[in-house]
Amino acid sequence: MFRLLIFLSILLTPVLIFAQPDENEEQKPSTEEQLAGQFYTNGEWQKAADLYEKLYEKIPANFYYNQLLNYYVNLKDTKAAEKLVSRQITKKPAQLKYVIDLAFVYQSAGDDDKARKQYEKALKELDPADDRQVFDLSSAYQARGQTDLAIKTFVDARRQVPRAYNFNIELASLYSKKGETAKVLDEYSELLNMRGGVYIEQVQQSLQDIMATDESGEKTELIREHLLKEAQRNPDNLVFSDLLIWMFVQKKDFESALIQSKALDKRLKENGSRVFDLARICVSNDQFETGKKAYQYVIEKQPISPLYLPAKKELSMAIYRKLTTSASYTPAELTELHSLLEQTYTELGAGEQSYDLAIRLAHIKGFYLGQAKEGFDLLAPLTEAKSGLALRPVNEVKLEMGDLQLLMGDVWESTLTYSQIEKSMKTDTLGQEAKFRNARLAYYKGEFDWAKAQLDVLKAATSKLIANDALELSLLIGDNTAFDSTGDALRMFARADLWFYQNKTDASLATLDSLQTQFPESTLQDDILFRKGKIAMRRGDFQGAIVAFEKVLASYRSDILADNSLFLLGSIYDSQLKDSAKAMTIYQELMTDFPGSMFVVEARKRFRTLRGDAVQ
Repeated sequence: MFRLLIFLSILLTPVLIFAQPDENEEQKPSTEEQLAGQFYTNGEWQKAADLYEKLYEKIPANFYYNQLLNYYVNLKDTKAAEKLVSRQITKKPAQLKYVIDLAFVYQSAGDDDKARKQYEKALKELDPADDRQVFDLSSAYQARGQTDLAIKTFVDARRQVPRAYNFNIELASLYSKKGETAKVLDEYSELLNMRGGVYIEQVQQSLQDIMATDESGEKTELIREHLLKEAQRNPDNLVFSDLLIWMFVQKKDFESALIQSKALDKRLKENGSRVFDLARICVSNDQFETGKKAYQYVIEKQPISPLYLPAKKELSMAIYRKLTTSASYTPAELTELHSLLEQTYTELGAGEQSYDLAIRLAHIKGFYLGQAKEGFDLLAPLTEAKSGLALRPVNEVKLEMGDLQLLMGDVWESTLTYSQIEKSMKTDTLGQEAKFRNARLAYYKGEFDWAKAQLDVLKAATSKLIANDALELSLLIGDNTAFDSTGDALRMFARADLWFYQNKTDASLATLDSLQTQFPESTLQDDILFRKGKIAMRRGDFQGAIVAFEKVLASYRSDILADNSLFLLGSIYDSQLKDSAKAMTIYQELMTDFPGSMFVVEARKRFRTLRGDAVQ
């Protein structure tokens, strides 16, 4: 069989070689084409046209025809162009694009009357029942800049012949080019009423493009009003209500999206799934308060609903993320989160579905409420064989337990826990994380050589975050032991870092002050300022943090902590001081001056959010 295929391919080779080129296929230019291209580049259009005349006579392919027509028009040789197009019309009378080409020839020659007659002639000769011919003619009109006639082609065809598809997408695109948003919306409404949500993604993309360029907001308001009317006029077609919710989300009007989602959920007597999905979108866009309301609606609506516990769990996770990523929270917020975590964990029960909640509950107990022992005791049963947890969840729990042991001052137990995780998860990023924390622990203890050796290995970690953290700590150790063989200054600095980790901010700050006094020539000065800024943030002293980070930027802009300082400055102005303009300026500075920074992606996301870009 294989030999037969080879034999047939040899027999067919001459046929393939002499087959006429198709204009839709990528052809290797012939010598004549290359020469013609050279003539064209040199402005020798007549010579190029002469060559293409020979090529076209030899092989009358569309590619050669189009090239030759363009040369004739450029040369203003109307007679030759007219003759060429007329020949094509005679050969292919059903292809009305050639009639449009003839109109273009007359138009290029300045004979608008003849051009108009040809443009109208093509429309009269159109068979409205032939969809292919309708599409081709409209495309030909568009290619020659005749948008109104392209529109008329579709409108006339659908008026004369009823069809299942009414060219709505094509007409909407043409109306959009003309800026006629109302007509765009009418086309999409007809399409969605006829075909439901089949074309919903195309409609969303088109509306998003319109809103993205709507500086005045008039078109966006027109879209909102239109969708609202359609939703009221067609209550059984949910696609318009869903589009309205989608539009609110794109414009970051999450409150309006929630109101609309709740109203729809009540009217349809649903189980809250629509509101649940919106809650997730809100939280992913850092709209915690609106997301919280959405989750609470689901929780309060039907406690027996399948979404009751998932909503409680995700609400707990969302509030946890908000509180732990913010330097400012009230005691009441902390109490509310702790209570919600405990309640939800109790309702879910210990197991695979709730171990991540247990980790967060233990973290809040240890690092925020001073209950490290209680947090540790909560997690310990989950590491036993009878808990039924898989290997990775067990090690995630152990990682938090190692952190709590370090928080309690059980340094030896902590390093043993990290080592167990590293050994059992060697090929997993969790193993790399445990290795990093062990290296950091060695740094806290002043074992700099061993710590740096481990960190240098982790600089090649698969996790970019771990690799960057390892690089940063390795550089800190390397830079500050190279000129201080005793390591006394770095040892004092590491002790301040450990106390900061253990939430002993007074002791940490006092140690940093002593370090500045005892070692004024130390290369740690930028690190000291940066740590003081982070202590100030943890204490809620944002003006003090701003002063510290600005000092880092003023005196140590070329050092490793400059981009860190910029990012934290932006975060303060963004989340705490609510100065969007200042935050945007800082994020822009970070993206421009530090393009390789690991903070660039998040800075760009926050910048776009503050600018009001549509949600993707």
